[in-house]
Amino acid sequence: MAMVISTLRIVTAPRYRAGVIWALAAQLGPTRVQPGCSRCDLYQDLENADVLILVEEWESQAALGLRLGSEEYRSVLTAIEPLREQPIIHFDTVIRRAGLETVVAARGA
Repeated sequence: MAMVISTLRIVTAPRYRAGVIWALAAQLGPTRVQPGCSRCDLYQDLENADVLILVEEWESQAALGLRLGSEEYRSVLTAIEPLREQPIIHFDTVIRRAGLETVVAARGA
């Protein structure tokens, strides 16, 4: 079964930033314990503090579908309404994942 990675990139207005961070951060714990969730993290860009990135990894498209249809996800959508720019969201399907061994192999070690 393929994993799905959801990446939501948003640009907030400085006056809304703290509220958006609070709303998205409140999603982390409850989302992480949902069936099928492998990861849920919120990041802030070091070069532009107004840029936030929410990354979620789901074990399947079905698990992601439950998340997107949930009332909890409605909170995410509400939090990003007052944005300066249109959010960018990607759903990537991953069929294979490798780790450090890929770096080791590429470096010929």
